[in-house]
This record gives sequence, C-alpha cells and structure tokens, in this order.
Amino acid sequence: MAKPKKTKPVLTTAQQLSALIKSARDILRKDKGLNGDVDRLPLLTWVMFLKFLDDLEILHEQEAELDGKRYQGIVESPYRWRDWAAREDGVTGEELLSFINQDETIRPDGQRGKGLFAYLRGLAGEGEKGSQREVIANVFKGVQN
Repeated sequence: MAKPKKTKPVLTTAQQLSALIKSARDILRKDKGLNGDVDRLPLLTWVMFLKFLDDLEILHEQEAELDGKRYQGIVESPYRWRDWAAREDGVTGEELLSFINQDETIRPDGQRGKGLFAYLRGLAGEGEKGSQREVIANVFKGVQN
C-alpha cells in the first residue's frame, strides 16, 4: 500500500494575511532607515493598501471582461502594484525609492514621468468630487515615505 502524500495545509485568508504581514515586518526590520514600528507601520499600511487596491482592480477587470465590457481602472500603468512591485525583474534600491518619492522620475516602464506618490496625489483632478480617485488622492496627500 502506498503512503499518502503529505500536503501543505491550506491557509485561510486571515492566515495568509497574517503570514504576509509577518514577512513584511521581518523584511522592514532589516532596513537601517526604520527605527521601530512607528516608522514601519505607515510604510506597511500604504504598501498593503496599494496591493489590495490592485487585487480589487484585477477582480473588477475580470468581471467586466465576463460581462463583455471595458473596465477603466483607477490606477493606470505603470503605477499599478503589478507593474512595479509584483514583477520579478521589478525596481529595487535607489531606483525604487526614486520612483516612489520623487515628483518626477524614470518610471518602471523606462519613461520619464511622475513618481508614484506624485501620481497618486494627482488623481484628485481626474474624477468627480467624492470619486474613488479623489479619495485615493486625499489619502496619499498625507503620506510620506
């Protein structure tokens, strides 16, 4: 009789989120520029926000495709999470810091343009008052990396 194969336990969404946060905190602890949770928590918050927003946008894109419609995303390429953070050949180090922090920079697509935070803050003028774009712009008006 063959031995049953060992399988990894399936994590629940809460377990996956907990593991992701722990992993991110472990990585952030190694950063010499961060002096504790007071510095790490805001960074972790905006990173998670952008990741979850991109996941939600992907879901909306898929739903629209199933309905035969076109979906206009809130965050455009190359500012979506999948364009700069999720790529295996994505930006890192000083190039990443420049992309995030500078008003104008070389973007991950190789073109010169707004940095990530400058782009997100600029979403306010691109939608109706109270729109999702304006809400995101207002959130990132107060964010400092």
